Amino acid sequence: MASRRAAVLAPLLVLSSVPAAAAADPVEPRAGVLLTGQIQFPRPQRMSIQTDGKDGTKLTVAMGFDGRCKGGGLGEAWAGNVKSAPVIRALDGRISATLTGTFRNLGGVTGRTGTFKWQLTGRFTDRDVVSATVDGSAEVRMDGKLISRCKIASPASVRLAVRSS
Repeated sequence: MASRRAAVLAPLLVLSSVPAAAAADPVEPRAGVLLTGQIQFPRPQRMSIQTDGKDGTKLTVAMGFDGRCKGGGLGEAWAGNVKSAPVIRALDGRISATLTGTFRNLGGVTGRTGTFKWQLTGRFTDRDVVSATVDGSAEVRMDGKLISRCKIASPASVRLAVRSS
C-alpha cells in the first residue's frame, strides 16, 4: 500500500516543482512598432497601436467604432482609426484603459461630429502582437446639437500585429 502511494505521489511532487508556464510570464512590448488590425464588429473597423520609439509600454491608440444608434434618424454609426486619448501604458504586458476620441464630418456629413468613449482591455501575446476586446459608446452631434446616442452591441475582439507591406 505504501509503495502505491509513493508511486502516485512522486509524479505529483515532480510536477509541482516545475515553474509556471512561459505563457503566464508578462510580455515586454517591442518599442517603435505599429500594430494594426480590424475590430470584429458586424462591420469590421480598423484599429492601430503605435508603441513609443524608446519605451514599448507607452501606447498611442487609434480606435474603430460600430454601434447602433437611437435618435437623429441614425440607425448605426461607424468609423475606423479614430485617434484616441490619452496615451496609455501596458503594465506587465496587459492593457486596460478608457479612451476618448472625436471624429469630424462623421459619415461624410459636414457639421456632424462623433464623440467616442471606449473601454479597451487586452494583453500582448508576443512582443508585437496584441489580443484585446473593445466596448464603447458615442454621441453624435450636428452643428453642436446632440442628435443621437450610439452603443456597441457587445464587446468585440481584435488582434493587432505588425503587418508587412
